[in-house]
Amino acid sequence: MNNRMLPNQFLDDLRQLEKIYLAQSDPIRQSGFYGGEKRWQTERKIIINALDKDGDFLDIGCANGYLLKCLVSWATEQNLKIDPYGIDIGPGLIGLAKDRFPDIRDHFWVADAWEWAPPRKFDYVYALADNVPPAFLSDYLLRLLRQYVSPEGLLIIGAYGSTSKNQPAQNAANALIEAGLRVDGQACCVELPVTHIAWTRNSDE
Repeated sequence: MNNRMLPNQFLDDLRQLEKIYLAQSDPIRQSGFYGGEKRWQTERKIIINALDKDGDFLDIGCANGYLLKCLVSWATEQNLKIDPYGIDIGPGLIGLAKDRFPDIRDHFWVADAWEWAPPRKFDYVYALADNVPPAFLSDYLLRLLRQYVSPEGLLIIGAYGSTSKNQPAQNAANALIEAGLRVDGQACCVELPVTHIAWTRNSDE
């Protein structure tokens, strides 16, 4: 249990997203993305740049599991194999994720990452900087690295902007630096610079 509680209004706003997502039938829109398949690939596929070996991959805020499904496919294209896991605070969304991966339904949990004690650690942990209030972000990243990421595993932080709003993504590398963490790599979406990711290795070096 973390002693610093996230603001209730912030948590309520996150929970409201589930209703918005579940009102959609398209899996991409159910993931909170409205730019279509081509832009989805352009803006999300860069996550694969962080992967350097086979391993298990936890998506925090996985929604309906569609991003994980795509990441598994994109990793395969790079001759990599990832074993998908996910958490989300929306039980309906987790239900969809379990249906998307029927053979590994036990890889998905209804949970709030700020409070959840994971049953194990993971080689890759992906989380959005946008899903935490700025004042809590550094503590959040440190918690994820210490409690979620396997030794020598990677914490991957994503930040999403908006093309329709002409809003650039925040710099994910800066979020790691502000938390006192080393930046071991970063990537941005070149064609549409509204996605930025950065990663740090869980190492004592």
